[in-house]
Amino acid sequence: MDDFRDFKPTLLTMVPRLLNKLYDKIMIETEKKGLIAQIIMKWAIKSKVNRMERDDFSQNTLWDRLVFSKIRYAFGNRVQVVISSSAPLSAEIANFSRSVFSCQFAEGYGQTECIAGCWQVPGDIRSGETGIPTPVNHIKLIDVPEKDYYAKNHVGEICIRSQAVFRGYLNDEMKTKETIDNEGWLHTGDIGQWTNNGTMKIIDRKNSVIKVSHFLCQVRCINTFVPNWCNYQMNTKILKSEILTTDFIHFSSMPDNIFNSLVSDVEF
Repeated sequence: MDDFRDFKPTLLTMVPRLLNKLYDKIMIETEKKGLIAQIIMKWAIKSKVNRMERDDFSQNTLWDRLVFSKIRYAFGNRVQVVISSSAPLSAEIANFSRSVFSCQFAEGYGQTECIAGCWQVPGDIRSGETGIPTPVNHIKLIDVPEKDYYAKNHVGEICIRSQAVFRGYLNDEMKTKETIDNEGWLHTGDIGQWTNNGTMKIIDRKNSVIKVSHFLCQVRCINTFVPNWCNYQMNTKILKSEILTTDFIHFSSMPDNIFNSLVSDVEF
């Protein structure tokens, strides 16, 4: 954090994990201050989101003085644009982040193989969406019948074609042919959905099913269950949220069991 205060960046490129950690830290501190502080935080976020929906990114409101200005100062107090990419960001975290920085906050979608496929344009503050295709890219959805996703329903595997798509994996022609078809379309493996606004929403992965013995499980179910379970344990005071933030689960198709490791995130 000292680097942020020293260099005072105007553009922040963040990944959801960092924004999640910021959110968790602030919420833990707020919870320690009591019920009134929690109510103020809730109303502050709601008020700021309502303002930004009217294209008002003011940083001198009552809520800024009470809550958000202290956080912005920790980042140098000059941030004008925040970009989040590499993984989906929950609506709750997105609204919190927008409220904190009170500036243009864009979510994007892309891969190393194609850089940015979609991007939110200025003024688009819808959470959980990754914006419209960037000008250089052509994007289409194709059927994934094994998971009941069909392009006619505006949902399917995202395929991208453009000059920005990579030529192939080094010394791995087989993997390259699996990823890029004969027409030059990059098959991302991500499941997307076109919204009524013409923006892209990432909802799943094509290969997100894990089989252990006779048990089939969606990875997205694991991603939902583990955080909710941890939050439940924290709320019942069995675990403490200050120390538990990372979870690792190992699956093997041979033994009939699952190994789970809970990792402490305490800074020593």
